[in-house]
Order: sequence, then C-alpha cells, then structure tokens
Amino acid sequence: MEQTLKERWILGSLLINLFLSILKLFFGVLTNSLGLIAEAIHSFSDLVASIISFIGVKLSAKKSKDFPYGLYKLENVAALIISFFLFFAAYEIIKEAFFHHEERQVSNPQYAIAVMVVAMVLTFFYSRLEKEAGKRLNSPTLIADAEHIWADFLSSIIVLVGLIGVYFGYNIDKYAAAVVSLFIFHSGFEILKDSIKVLLDFTVEKEDIQKIRNIVLKHPAIIDLKSIKGRSAGSYKFLELEILMHNLSLREAHKIVDNLAEEIKRKIPNIDSVTIHYEPVRQEGLRVAFLIDENENIKDFETADYILTVDISKDFEIVKNPKLKLIENKGQIIANSGVDIVVSKNHPNDFATRFMLARSSIMVWETEKDKFEEALEEVIKSWKEFNKKEGER
Repeated sequence: MEQTLKERWILGSLLINLFLSILKLFFGVLTNSLGLIAEAIHSFSDLVASIISFIGVKLSAKKSKDFPYGLYKLENVAALIISFFLFFAAYEIIKEAFFHHEERQVSNPQYAIAVMVVAMVLTFFYSRLEKEAGKRLNSPTLIADAEHIWADFLSSIIVLVGLIGVYFGYNIDKYAAAVVSLFIFHSGFEILKDSIKVLLDFTVEKEDIQKIRNIVLKHPAIIDLKSIKGRSAGSYKFLELEILMHNLSLREAHKIVDNLAEEIKRKIPNIDSVTIHYEPVRQEGLRVAFLIDENENIKDFETADYILTVDISKDFEIVKNPKLKLIENKGQIIANSGVDIVVSKNHPNDFATRFMLARSSIMVWETEKDKFEEALEEVIKSWKEFNKKEGER
C-alpha cells in the first residue's frame, strides 16, 4: 500500500512538471520573456528529476536472488541525482541573473505574470503535500522531490518579481535570484548529505536506537543489550542486535527473540528486518538456586519462603547471593534468576511451574539434606566428579 502511494505522488509530480514546462515555454516564447523560458527549462529539469524518482520508487521494492536485501537504495541514488539537479538549477539562476548580456523586450508581461501565479500556486501546494507524504511514508525520494518542487516555487518568485519589475519599469530580479539560489543550493546539499550517509550505511537515528533499547531491556529474560547496529536503505531500516539472556532453553530463547523482533517492527516504522544474536549470561561455572525458609533449611516449592542463589566458578570459588523473597509465580522468579539447577525437597506439583522450569532448561535437584550448607556440599561434590570425568575424556 505504501509503495503504491509513493508511486502515485511521484507520478503526480511528473505530470505537474510536464504541464508547467509546456505552459512556461509556450508563454515564454509568446511574450519573449527570457525569465519565463529559463523557468520552463528549470521545470523541465524537475520533470527529469521526477522521472528518475519514479524509476527509483518503482524499482526500490524489487527483490531477487542477486539482491536479497532489495533495491531500496535506488531511492537514495535517485535522491542523490536530484540533489545535482538542484545544484544545476541554482547555477542556472545565478548565470541568468548576472551573466546574461542580452536585453529583451517583454511583450504583454501580464500574460507571463498570470502564468507564474498559476505555476506558483500549483508548486506551493503540491510540494508541501508531497513533503508531508514523504515524512509519513518515510521516503527520501518523495522528500527530495518535494524540495525540488519547492525550489521551483522559489525560482518562480524570482521570475515573478522580475516580470512585475518589467511591468513597472524596474529591473530587480537578479538580486532576488542570488538569494533564492542560495536556498536552492542549501536544499541540494542537505539531500546530497543524507543520501551519501545512507549509501555509506550510516547508522539509524538516535531516537530509534533509544526506542529499541527500551523495548529490549524491559523484557525480564534480557540481562543486557550488548550492541545495536543499524542501517537505512531507502525507506527501510535493517537492525542487528546482540543481547545477553538468562539461561533459557533454545526453544524459549528463540520464542522471546521472535517476539522482540515483531514488537520492534510494530513500534518503529519501516523496519525491513531485525537480526538478533543472543548469548546466555554465563558461559562458564554453575549457578544453583536453593529453596529455603528463614533459617536456611531446604524446603519444597510449596513451602519455601526464599530462594538463595549461589555462583560456583570452574575453580570452585563460591559466591553466595542475597536471599530473594518468594511470593507468587515461583516458577517465573526462578526462571528469571538465570540458574542452571534448583535444589528442593521434591519436584513441583503444579504443571505451570514444571513447564516454566522445563522450557528454561532448569534442572530440579531433589535432596534429602535439610540444611543449605549440606545441600550445597552435595551439589559441589557431584559437580567436581562430573568435571573430573569430563577432563579425562
């Protein structure tokens, strides 16, 4: 739908410029107005630019085996070409204002003035509407084309002032031409700069990066967002994220990543693809959760008041973390703690907790020990034996 709207706006621009080129050229020859003839040439350059824009928009959505990421950058290439048309228009205006030596007598300047008024009304309203559509559709080509039409409107003011001066016997158009040509050059420079940034894979806007960061870090399974890489191509953005997650099962981690990608696409417009690389928060060591009461006696899932987590390094250095109060949804709390093992008197009875632990790849360790220290020693002893066997292989 957006692609069709872009094509319609560019096609409308093409038809307007074709109409204005013919109208200005006809009346320029009829009234012998060099300014109007120059303006007709300027409108013709707009026509050529609109054709380039139309081709760029038409081809930008095409994908093939050779271009799996699409041809979106054709929009930026088209915008780049339009910027050079703006530079050329500014140059032509300066040349016409200060370096043209022929003196022409304009006949019936009122006809030429009427033509310029019609041209100004059309270009003013269409450029404003097209620019708003370009922002709404996030299309650099539409915005560039709107700026070009706006430059046509400004140059029309020059010609109109010159014609009015002729009508009243004054020649002041060249001074206005110098000022307006600077505005046109500035517009061309901005379009050129933005197009080159995209073609060189400049990163996405800071506002979008902050939105992405907020979306990712609010998820309870995400520990940290290590990096965000992004680039734009035409109207679309491509993102690459690297995140740290709790130690979840592959299926659960994949589900979370898919949901994150969909949420980012939903909340930030014109995202073509989101690639997320996820890593477990720990690569080495062992993290164990113990279900305990206030006196650090081992309890089961139904009677435990606290969860006490212990980090054991590969050198068997032990780090005891603060106790965490268990209130509701114990399975979710344990899953979000990023542990490998949960030590309890028995397995959970309710299916929800069992399922939460299973999809998070958390092993339930049943123990007959009553005290936390005794259960910890039991786990460490078994883990040492496991590491020894692994080292002998």
